[in-house]
Amino acid sequence: MTKRTTPLRSAPGTKKAPADLDAFAAAAGELPAGGAGEQEQYPWEHPRVRDDVMKAINLKMTEPLYLKLRYIADHTPYNMTSFIIERIGPEIEAEIERLTGKN
Repeated sequence: MTKRTTPLRSAPGTKKAPADLDAFAAAAGELPAGGAGEQEQYPWEHPRVRDDVMKAINLKMTEPLYLKLRYIADHTPYNMTSFIIERIGPEIEAEIERLTGKN
């Protein structure tokens, strides 16, 4: 009895036209047009950044701190994430203001 083999699967095909891919590659590394005197655009000011998109991060903390946070979540209307966001948001804004000199 011989072992049956199946043909190797090939890589999925691209759905974009080659011209689209060439235009994408040609634009790599280009800086946006802008004149002297324009202020720096920060990543959070980009027009495609949305307030309704939530990004996840891993947050490492000591076990006692985690258990305290869990206790807060169990005994208040907050969940752990909403508590952290509400408390750290103003700190992030204050640090950005310090670093950039603007709100």
